[in-house]
Amino acid sequence: MAELGLPDWPYGMKDMVRFSELDPLNHVNNAAYLSWFETARIGYIMEYGLTGMTHTDADPQIVVRRQVVDYLKPIFFGETYVTAMRTTRIKPSSLTMEYGVFVGTEVRATGETVIVSLSQDGRARQPWRTEAIALMIERDAAKPVGFD
Repeated sequence: MAELGLPDWPYGMKDMVRFSELDPLNHVNNAAYLSWFETARIGYIMEYGLTGMTHTDADPQIVVRRQVVDYLKPIFFGETYVTAMRTTRIKPSSLTMEYGVFVGTEVRATGETVIVSLSQDGRARQPWRTEAIALMIERDAAKPVGFD
């Protein structure tokens, strides 16, 4: 993301505000930010190899446990924005992701999501893949917690 002026963010997606994302006050509706986080999160999950989303026993279900957004400054129709993200903390079967929504290099919103890795039947936690853990530590400087 250094090419966009965001060198501290290892992953992100660039897009433009659509009319359908506006609220009656003519700025981006608060629910749109959650959708932007999800779109970036799915790309990140696939690129980092957390799951292949195949619905087989080898791939975990990825479940959002908690999500928060801090709205700092409005974003308007036609503005180009970047949803940047990184993993800040990783446990054997859960992790915490941090988001920043930028117009240029100005942060307009921040957020955090906790996701959990479950078996396909949803009955048990499923550990993250070793390769994915290594990528999150290397690229994102994620702090590993609870590993032996």
